[in-house]
Amino acid sequence: MSADPDEALLRDLAWPLVREFSPAERDELFPLLSAAYFADPKAFARNGTVGGPLAFGLPELAVIVTPALLAAMSEVVRYVVTEAALKGVKATADGIRRLFGISRRPDSAPDEDEPLTLTAEQWNQIRRIVERVARQGGVPADQAELIADAVVGQGHRGSGPA
Repeated sequence: MSADPDEALLRDLAWPLVREFSPAERDELFPLLSAAYFADPKAFARNGTVGGPLAFGLPELAVIVTPALLAAMSEVVRYVVTEAALKGVKATADGIRRLFGISRRPDSAPDEDEPLTLTAEQWNQIRRIVERVARQGGVPADQAELIADAVVGQGHRGSGPA
């Protein structure tokens, strides 16, 4: 049985960052921790602490980072999809204008074929989202900041999995 596409996307986005934060985390541990997260995603924010049966005997960082990144990336994906939808609405409006022979407004969106790019303010918003979600899950402030920096850094580098 294959994973839900949303879950697969979140795993793809989180895995390189988990490896960056917790190089000792083997390939076998991430699927267990991510499966536990996806079994009850709201438990991460509800508990406000990390732990549970999978935490026994594991390095604390691995237990913190995996659910924090999965929860944060879930919110980041929602934010980016919303931003992309807004861009699509503007591009569609331009297409309708062209169809009816109305000139494109100077402040209108770029062509639909242009890839989605984020402004500095949007990247700052992503950073705030990641920090907020991590803190809600009980991640200490300094680690939440590092996680947020890593997410934004990965986005700027475009260094997702191959």
